[in-house]
Amino acid sequence: MNKEKILSKAQNKGKKLDEMEVDIMLRSNHVGLIVGLIVCVIIMGVKIYLDQPYQDIYAVFCSILCGQYLYKWVRLKDKNMLFLGIVWGITTTILLIGYFL
Repeated sequence: MNKEKILSKAQNKGKKLDEMEVDIMLRSNHVGLIVGLIVCVIIMGVKIYLDQPYQDIYAVFCSILCGQYLYKWVRLKDKNMLFLGIVWGITTTILLIGYFL
């Protein structure tokens, strides 16, 4: 094969992420979660100072973690991910019940 045929076949296969791009995407998820947690702590501090319930903030954060772990379980079939997803889901439910009561 000549170079043009090889190049055209490579371009027609579609865009797939290489290892560096996958690593960057995974790290960006972790950084996003850390930033989200920091924002939750700040909002919680303000709500405690204003004598308002703050469980809603953590319920949202825990539901994000629940969704991430359950998605990983569906894709990877890893029982640890299922366990963590269930734990975060139960935590979310408890926080929401505490907020509404």
